[in-house]
Amino acid sequence: MYSEGMAVPKDMTGIVAGRVHNALYYPPMLNLNKFIKPGFAIFRVAELYKEPIRREFATSFFNGYGTEINMFAPGQPDWVEEQYKYLGKTSRILRENTHNFTSGKYTPLLPTTTANIWVNEWKLENKIIYTVYSILPQGFKGNLFEVQPKNGFHFVDIWHHKLIVPGIENDKSFIESTTNSFHQQFLGTNNEGEVDCIAQLPEYIQATLNGDVVTVTTGKGTIIKVWAGKPDYEKKYLELLPGTHTISLYKQFGRYEGDFIIQLFDKEILLDETIVTLKAGTPRRINDSNDKNNIRKSSGTLSIPDGMVLISAGNFTFKESHGDEFISYPLQDVNSKIVMNSFLMDKHPVTNNEFKKFIQATKYIPSDTLNFLKHWIKGNVRKGEEYFPVVYVSYEDAKAYAAWAGKRLPTEVEWQYAAQTEKLNEWPWKQATPVKRKEEQITETLTVTSIEGIDSLFCNLGDGKLYPIGKYPKGANPFGLEDLVGCVWQLTNDEYISGSYRY
Repeated sequence: MYSEGMAVPKDMTGIVAGRVHNALYYPPMLNLNKFIKPGFAIFRVAELYKEPIRREFATSFFNGYGTEINMFAPGQPDWVEEQYKYLGKTSRILRENTHNFTSGKYTPLLPTTTANIWVNEWKLENKIIYTVYSILPQGFKGNLFEVQPKNGFHFVDIWHHKLIVPGIENDKSFIESTTNSFHQQFLGTNNEGEVDCIAQLPEYIQATLNGDVVTVTTGKGTIIKVWAGKPDYEKKYLELLPGTHTISLYKQFGRYEGDFIIQLFDKEILLDETIVTLKAGTPRRINDSNDKNNIRKSSGTLSIPDGMVLISAGNFTFKESHGDEFISYPLQDVNSKIVMNSFLMDKHPVTNNEFKKFIQATKYIPSDTLNFLKHWIKGNVRKGEEYFPVVYVSYEDAKAYAAWAGKRLPTEVEWQYAAQTEKLNEWPWKQATPVKRKEEQITETLTVTSIEGIDSLFCNLGDGKLYPIGKYPKGANPFGLEDLVGCVWQLTNDEYISGSYRY
């Protein structure tokens, strides 16, 4: 049986918990019985039909236990779902950190920097939980209480799910707390108050984000949970076992952009939490083209087919250069050092003639015919343009042709490696040795790269006209690829999304 309110100490050995019936209206409403029996709870009795009862959920959470909801009186008010969501947030944290709330290492009412906002400390050797209760209707954000940082540990706001770096004031470390605002009309009612919850956790999780890919590593615990956004009983999470995992966010969570919450558990108990953030509008690759496990390799020893060249293996540092940032440029893999396997690549861009053979053999019709090969005349190549690079084809069309030819589109990294080689050549053709000169009135030595003339011997300088492939053999790069610049844009296999765009 429960006692009403606090228990008489001599009776506590035979009493599991207490309950208090809409009785205590002074903050912060401490449960003094916990000093005698750490697991002793005084459940706040909330009568849902009367009025919104967020205060009951908040004060119970602050004291480290739950709420008794009295539903004998009939009624399902219109606010019940919103209130239950709040109860779900408090219950989740109580359940996932239950050992802290029943350990006995409980320090109520830590000194705070601000009045009308209180902090309780629940301490274990490898985890400290701080519950915060506020009756500031305007909300609060600022350094609130002092903490002692430790090597190998970090601070996480597990109510708002954000990482916190302590602020320094007078050589002391303070935690920034945030509580939401509430309408002033609720002061003095069962619907006043707001909470926050800070945890000092061991850094068991290592998580890095590269474009669309998150790499998660941990050797502790029994389960990893990955959430798109804040944990919620109405949402699903990705469940992983401890170890190292590489996750495609797009495959697992679709087009969601924002915070991804990564939690580590020992069964039902939270061990650690970290957050990686995908900034809205960030371009990210959503295909598997750069995953070595998904690139089909040829078997046996093959001769080099006509029209192709061998791109030998090597080490490549992927760089990027671009102009306008109005639509963000993909930075995935930029400055990464990549070990490249050898592969075969067409010496020239695909021609109108070659694409015509593909259509004749397959009767190919794209799903979207608008502008498809619109430079042809009634489905036929214009006379004299048979060996021009084919244009007015889509990504879908290019992949279909490549599959028919027994090939595939190169990845972005493969194309750039094939074009630049591991030396990161600025132009396809042979690079001259850098020379030094002295400018007038400049004392220091400048390094200037001289190339063998960017002129009509090497590439089309930009007259806006197409031309037959192979017209500029002097423009070939060391691998033997031609028509890399001054010709047409060339499609690669990589596909990106950036919230609004898919390209």
